[in-house]
Amino acid sequence: MPAPPGRWRQKSAALATTGPSAITAGVFATTPRRLRTGLRYAVSLAVLGWIVWQVEWRDFGNLRGLDWRFALPAVLLAGLAYPLQACRWQKLLAAQDIRPTGLWVQVVFWIGNFYNSFLPGGIAGDGVRLHHTWRTAPARKAGAAASIVADRLLGFAALLVLAAAALGLHLGLNEGGSELRSLFYVSLLALLLLLVLALVMTRPGLWTPWVGRWLGADRAAALGAAFAAVGTQRATLLTVIVLSVMVWLLDFVALWLLAKGVGLAVGPLEMTVAAAAAYVVASLPISIGGHGVREGSLVIVLGWLGVGAGAPGLVLLLALAFWAVTTGWSLLGGLAIFAVPAANRIDSAPPPARD
Repeated sequence: MPAPPGRWRQKSAALATTGPSAITAGVFATTPRRLRTGLRYAVSLAVLGWIVWQVEWRDFGNLRGLDWRFALPAVLLAGLAYPLQACRWQKLLAAQDIRPTGLWVQVVFWIGNFYNSFLPGGIAGDGVRLHHTWRTAPARKAGAAASIVADRLLGFAALLVLAAAALGLHLGLNEGGSELRSLFYVSLLALLLLLVLALVMTRPGLWTPWVGRWLGADRAAALGAAFAAVGTQRATLLTVIVLSVMVWLLDFVALWLLAKGVGLAVGPLEMTVAAAAAYVVASLPISIGGHGVREGSLVIVLGWLGVGAGAPGLVLLLALAFWAVTTGWSLLGGLAIFAVPAANRIDSAPPPARD
């Protein structure tokens, strides 16, 4: 039974003042949740362990075979995608009249990315971002929540668009197996469902009465207004969509260059198909931060595409290099935690009214 609005407000106030640990403290609260968490860790470790076990390390010669002319640009391009994601979130915050400094947004985003990568659920970092935004702009709590949800949805929608487009182009140019065709149809279906969800969320009259039973009428109305505001700012939406596409294209190009660095012959289109599928699967809540599942999906889809048929060790090596690059950049968020006191400022005073 939903908690009364007054009790929910008390919990919300406690959450905004106790810090990021309060957001993730409930992970081990119950035995079923502990079991789910353990299974996610097991999935990530099992898939990564299988990949490591299959690699013929003698053939790679302790990194002597890595072509750094391609590998170094790949690492840098992969890292560039993260500041662009932070800029995307900053645009959505501005749409809610929350205007922090660029430094604040970058630091908090990197911290959130660190939590998303190494804690169960894949949304712990979003909770951390929400916590810091609530502390910085307490009068814009609904807007802060709407900015993070919109950031997630628009980023995932751009990924699905690119996945469907790449799969459709590949199937139009080549004969694809049933697996690739099924993946294409699933991508289209997921994109359609996501678009329907976005349309519903920007029409608060469809859902605020129901949500109001849980959050309270005033809070639900404020949340609905925040989502509606996102839908009306078309220039902001266009900028955010462009940034989202750029983020994913940078990731795909980085992975393609990384493949060339390990000596794997694969075209940009095939790599886009495989990378997009890997990121879509990684978004499922079956692992820790997508670790293992993302790399395993990459290996499987490249196999469907016929890439590396004569050199399966190179495909596995690419998967490990892919994991190392993404994990390495995520670890920088841990360093950003120490920069929060210096960056926890906002460059415009919050409005006096609270939602």
